[in-house]
Amino acid sequence: MVKGSVKSAMESFRPIDFKQYFLLLPLLLFLACSTDSESPEPDVNQYLVESSLKSEFNQDLIKTFITISGFPEFVDLVKHDIEIYKLKYKTMVDGEEVIASGVISLPAGVPGPMPYLSAHRGTIFSDAEAPSENPLVYGFEVIASSGYATVMADMIGFGNTKDMGQYYYNQQTNSRVTIDLIKAGEEFLKEKDILLNDQLFLFGYSQGGYTTLATQMELEKDASVEQEIVAVAAGAGAYNIEFVMEDVLSRGVFTSPSFLSLMVYSYNEVNGFDKPMDYYFQEPYASEIPGLLDGSKSSGEINELLPDKLDEYFNLDFLERMSNGTETEFINALNANSVHNWFPQTETRLYHSSGDQYIPIEDSKNTAELMQDGGSDVSFVLIGDGDHSESAIAMLTKVVPWFESLRTDL
Repeated sequence: MVKGSVKSAMESFRPIDFKQYFLLLPLLLFLACSTDSESPEPDVNQYLVESSLKSEFNQDLIKTFITISGFPEFVDLVKHDIEIYKLKYKTMVDGEEVIASGVISLPAGVPGPMPYLSAHRGTIFSDAEAPSENPLVYGFEVIASSGYATVMADMIGFGNTKDMGQYYYNQQTNSRVTIDLIKAGEEFLKEKDILLNDQLFLFGYSQGGYTTLATQMELEKDASVEQEIVAVAAGAGAYNIEFVMEDVLSRGVFTSPSFLSLMVYSYNEVNGFDKPMDYYFQEPYASEIPGLLDGSKSSGEINELLPDKLDEYFNLDFLERMSNGTETEFINALNANSVHNWFPQTETRLYHSSGDQYIPIEDSKNTAELMQDGGSDVSFVLIGDGDHSESAIAMLTKVVPWFESLRTDL
């Protein structure tokens, strides 16, 4: 069964799942405290609907598993225990109000106002991987423990909106959902008498890198949050989506067809193309796509059921139309949602690895150069030659010291 109608209601990799890196995570989870209690918030809130404590993490345990996992450079950044709350909040999707969800990670015992961080997850497929549902950490909690109030949205299609489809690489909805969580987090912190300073940091990798630039673009057009954006770090997102799709489809082989499936399926639904799946894909895969994307399977499970060879998977006529530029409806949507062709007002760094097997490094380089040509303070940062997933950690090791150097509350 399909995961709801996108109306009713390539990325690269799954969330930064630190179970691959942090060996003591089971111990941390065992000692974490969870609760299902929910306490409705006062009606005076414009965005926040309700909150509930999800888990608590002790700083000593965080330091221990970071050290054993091979990241001793992070140990000195861990200064606080953290509490993670699930938030439900109001947002707008296609002109209608929706109650979405996400999380906020709070460092305990910060003596004064703290900076605010909006972190953005990578691509996920399973409902259980949503930040508000996943018992594992995403990695951004490490930054929270150094003294940042940190929010992360589930995004549409997960958490409280899991019966809706994903608005995958949709600039308007991705940015709206993220900004409204930032505002809901502000209301939550005020109710808990926790003070923020005037600094806002934006950070994301993979799909989260795209969401980061989409959010920055909207906030700089209409500053509707209380903090000022200080720095923006985006890694390995598909910013010029048409360029990335052209690159991927020209390869002939792509080892993660789940992401291409999600891109095509989501764009078909969200943009009202209303094409049958066999317009895009060959059988038997065309008939299987809705079920594969219903939230019950991970990207790895989906990839095992789909071929890597694109001429065995995609409808050959669709591939030809994409190649010669006549698939105009789809291509126009890719261009309308791209975030590479504008000029940021905030210092921005785009991170990418030369070994990325999913998103071409040229997308980040070209985006940085285009923005630089427009006078923006945007730089490209090479983060080694690791593959797409492992390079998320390489980015984290560079971003955290940069953010720390800009904090005014130290």
